[in-house]
Amino acid sequence: MVRQPQGIDQSRMCRTTCALLFACLWANPCASQGCEDLKLATATDAVNALDHVEIKTAFCSRSAFQVIENLPQEQAVPILIKYLGFRRPTSNEAHGLRSQYPAVDALAKLGLAAEPALIDFIARQEDDNSVQRANALEALGLLRRGDVVPTIKLLREHSAALAGTPPAARLDSAAKYLLKTFCPGKRLQKCEEGLQESDEDK
Repeated sequence: MVRQPQGIDQSRMCRTTCALLFACLWANPCASQGCEDLKLATATDAVNALDHVEIKTAFCSRSAFQVIENLPQEQAVPILIKYLGFRRPTSNEAHGLRSQYPAVDALAKLGLAAEPALIDFIARQEDDNSVQRANALEALGLLRRGDVVPTIKLLREHSAALAGTPPAARLDSAAKYLLKTFCPGKRLQKCEEGLQESDEDK
């Protein structure tokens, strides 16, 4: 959890958090009028809002994640992975995003910068049925715009390097999941051919 700065910064944080709480609790159907303060907030403000404030609108959650997305990639990725289980509040607002979990969309936007951390997270995630693991797999499958062959290859390589360990089994399971989910029907043969070509190039 991110600690709040002391002194003057703590006072500013309190005002920002209170403003966020007020905006989110009283957000009306015109979503653009809620959580405006978050657009000008720091990443620390956004993280604290996600940790402590009951965000009730899709607009508020999107604003928080946009702040985090604007961080340098090496800072944004671990924060986004931390919030893989955060579900976007239900609203009538059209957001046009694929996932109900904003961290998935944000990680997908970051692309290959997020790939190593996601693979590491999946290798360490002991609960095979967790929402976080499912969302990590979803994000991983979207990083290359659905071209999962290079990602599956990486998963298999990492699994082979850890052969005989629980992380290896998790990575192998993830590779099978991506192949099944992102290479359905006629695409399966093409994906398998791509993987075979990768093996032959070794």
